[in-house]
Amino acid sequence: MRPSLRHFIRCLFSQRSSMLGQVLSRLAVFALVLVGSNPVASAAGRIDEGVADFLDMNCIGCHDSGSHEGDLDLETLVMELDDPDNFHFWERVFDRVREGEMPPDETLDDDEVSPFLASLHDTLKTADSTRIAAQGRVPARRLTRAQYARNVSGLLAIDMPFDDLLPADSLSDGFDTVSKGQQISAHTMSAYLNAADAALDAAFERSNRESTPDAVRFDWKKLRRDERRTNRMAEGRPEHQDIVSWSTRQNFYGKLTATTVPAAGRYRIRLSVQAVHPPSNGRVWCSVQTGVISGKASTMYWVGSFEATTQEREYEFEAWIRDGHMLRVFPNDRGLRQVPVKMLSKPAGTVEPLGFPGVAIKWIEMQQIFPDRAETRRALFGDLQIRRLSTDDTLATEDEATQLGLGELFEVVSKNPEGDLQGLVHSFAQRAFRRPVTRQELGAYLNFARKRYQSSGSMAEALRAAYRTILCSPRFLYFEESPDRLDEYALASRLSHFLWGVGPDEQLLQLAGAGRLSDPGVLRRQTDRLLNDERSSTFVKEFADQWLMLYEIDSTTPDSQLYPEYDDVLHHTLKQETHAFVKELVQRDLPARNIIDSDFTFLNSRLARHYGIEWPGGIGLRRVELGSSSRRGGIITHASVLKVTANGTTTSPIVRGVWMLERIMGQHVPPPPANVSAVEPDIRGATSIREQLEKHKDLDSCAACHVKMDPPGFALENYDVIGGWRDHYRAVGDTSRKKWSNGVPVDASHQFVTGESFRDVEGMKEILGKHPEQIARSLAMHLTAYSTGAAPTFADREKLDGIVAATKSSDYGVRSIIQELIQSPIFQNK
Repeated sequence: MRPSLRHFIRCLFSQRSSMLGQVLSRLAVFALVLVGSNPVASAAGRIDEGVADFLDMNCIGCHDSGSHEGDLDLETLVMELDDPDNFHFWERVFDRVREGEMPPDETLDDDEVSPFLASLHDTLKTADSTRIAAQGRVPARRLTRAQYARNVSGLLAIDMPFDDLLPADSLSDGFDTVSKGQQISAHTMSAYLNAADAALDAAFERSNRESTPDAVRFDWKKLRRDERRTNRMAEGRPEHQDIVSWSTRQNFYGKLTATTVPAAGRYRIRLSVQAVHPPSNGRVWCSVQTGVISGKASTMYWVGSFEATTQEREYEFEAWIRDGHMLRVFPNDRGLRQVPVKMLSKPAGTVEPLGFPGVAIKWIEMQQIFPDRAETRRALFGDLQIRRLSTDDTLATEDEATQLGLGELFEVVSKNPEGDLQGLVHSFAQRAFRRPVTRQELGAYLNFARKRYQSSGSMAEALRAAYRTILCSPRFLYFEESPDRLDEYALASRLSHFLWGVGPDEQLLQLAGAGRLSDPGVLRRQTDRLLNDERSSTFVKEFADQWLMLYEIDSTTPDSQLYPEYDDVLHHTLKQETHAFVKELVQRDLPARNIIDSDFTFLNSRLARHYGIEWPGGIGLRRVELGSSSRRGGIITHASVLKVTANGTTTSPIVRGVWMLERIMGQHVPPPPANVSAVEPDIRGATSIREQLEKHKDLDSCAACHVKMDPPGFALENYDVIGGWRDHYRAVGDTSRKKWSNGVPVDASHQFVTGESFRDVEGMKEILGKHPEQIARSLAMHLTAYSTGAAPTFADREKLDGIVAATKSSDYGVRSIIQELIQSPIFQNK
């Protein structure tokens, strides 16, 4: 019995876990997994005798009914490729043999391996292609929460947040757009109904509003601190006609009670500020937040950050502010000297002579902003007029008007109720369903509106009832796609939701209606149009957040003793760098290898300081060229991704290695065996993670995966949990002084399974840079899953290779990859 083969199978099948998922969770399924010397018929046809012979010669010796190594009996092998679990098992077998991992310690002759791979490849491809032809690549797929919100807001011409109204989406294959992770339950449908009601409330209320509130300007006298709460609010400086918010650790310091909003809504915030006693760089980084700002409701909501300099500047922000919340403006940079909390209670003027940094606020202006009322009315009522009613009008009482959802005494005037109902409901349904709607399809919604009109006598009530039903219809919630090639409207919807995150605009619908969108030249031009539009920033942010796992950025809080320099301004800058970088790759069609290494990035002065890069000057986020000695080229060294692959206290080469393999290199990594405990780095700094892993991976069930994921993980070990460079691990030091100390040195060297070795991250970048097609293919795989709702399957592999090959002339440009994906059958078929 060969130990290496035993080790491989144990790794492959250990504890009914890792790469087999559910197939190993039930012992009964084992009988469906492999082929012995007497192959039987399956859904994909009889198994080729050569496949059975190969397995018999190379595997059966350790995995017959007697030895049963790895809980696997190969003598009962069959192929049931209609079973997804069974199919994915065979797919893994194919990949393991092709990659030379099975058997692990033998190099088989090509004339022995090639026939096996060719036969198994054809069998798997035929089975997968048959499934796709009958069902399509993508099962029924619905709008994500964010897509639902944007579509509803567009249909009703409103602007409101939906995050608190709908349950969070589950991720599958890394994305919330993938259909197999999307579930609809009674709870979910109830949430959609509540969201539709809230959106309709907002739309009808807005359509009846006669005016938009004026901007309210708060001067320094209105903003200065309340003498009853001296340690919470900024102090006034009459001689300067401003107030100053100092740098301090005082909880809820910087609250501005005067800015409390009377109603929830989106607000435009303008403020004029100037630095007071700034450090040598001349900047005081500050943040703007909203909230109740008290211990009873301590949750704070981020609005933005700004750089106060010695020159007075104006900044503008937009934010959704909840009812009764106020602004908080204060220096939020851990690198600044901070005023002791007890000093804040002393009389005004005590702090300033001591030279502590702060920000002077001259004035703040706030205004609630709304979409155009005329646009909202047009979305709801078309060209119908709205008439204001008096309280003694015989057509309606005030109570009746309130019941109609109008909020005030308004009614929609119609001289032809039947015709107007039919026209408006039909128009709304076509916009909602993103395609033409037949009379038969419209019937149920129209009948609902008619009955409501008959019972209430109100056109507004009838329309609202129909719109509510449409917003909860499967035709709105789901993508309407049939097996085989997408029709023109389905293609338009898939394209617009991919690149804008919302339904198609009028130009796409017109092209679809004319049957021209699927023309390759037209489709390329439309792809460029959508990418060139500012609305494509939605794609950049949502794809990047899920592809790179940036949604985890708030999941951990760095240890304040080990990483005292980490602050909210830096935290919110991290994702901005990555979003701007990805946008640059797309807009300029830059090579995909920039993901691994680049000669530029996007920084502001705060992030430049964190990276130790000399700031070239200017305000805000900007493109910065990197020197040849910089350690910051490529997404893989962005602090954003380095933070989400750490736990706030320590780093793990395993976690970062898995992230590199799956997100950047396009290689699947199975979960660890259930009986193997996790490796916990030593925060005392006495033992290195390398020493711990050496013992850990001596286990047979661990070594086969660690040989792949450890190298790229160790290459990133010079970056700490907040993305800073380090030569030593930080360790808990003098707890009385709250200081950290240097622990053991970092050793970032390793060797890939190919035998290529490196000393540090730059060496790894050089090795990976030799295979740009691998990076491009990985990116194409993730784009496929995000855009179509299903990860690439076995039958897609050759098409995926074709997409990558077609972009070689552009040096595997990112925009070119998007274009070729959209042109491919993968994108244009269900």
